[in-house]
Amino acid sequence: MMASGPVPTSRTARQALIVSILADKSVGSQGELRALLREAGISVTQATLSRDLDELKAIKVRNKSGRQIYRIPDEAELYKAAQGARAQLERWCPEVLVSAQCAGSQLVLRTPPGAANILAVGIDRAMIDGVLGCLAGDDTILVITSSPERAEEIRSELLSLA
Repeated sequence: MMASGPVPTSRTARQALIVSILADKSVGSQGELRALLREAGISVTQATLSRDLDELKAIKVRNKSGRQIYRIPDEAELYKAAQGARAQLERWCPEVLVSAQCAGSQLVLRTPPGAANILAVGIDRAMIDGVLGCLAGDDTILVITSSPERAEEIRSELLSLA
């Protein structure tokens, strides 16, 4: 896969190339994927590649020969994973969500010490509509939402789970 002419190097173009490579080849490691990207004219650090794979929700699966390879899940698989994450969130909220307050389009969630990260991961994986991202400390989570109205809806939803 040699590059012919200039290669777009934007994040979106790089991720599209990653998706294409993983659809065409059995790639078992990030090092292997980095080498294939280099052949295509794109140099990327391991940290950037790791972030790209995370953003693309790449998973490792066993191919027919038993080798673990990267694959990008389709929409149905992502939906199923989000449903499983939603079930986890429903179990975790009663155990760790202490309070939830809105601040504009942001939510501030409180947990017992050490529990913020697990709840933030649950919120991220549940792919709740309107959640743009979470930042977790030890006992506090900042949830950034798409609007003040959506923040209030998510706050109510999370508190109802608790």
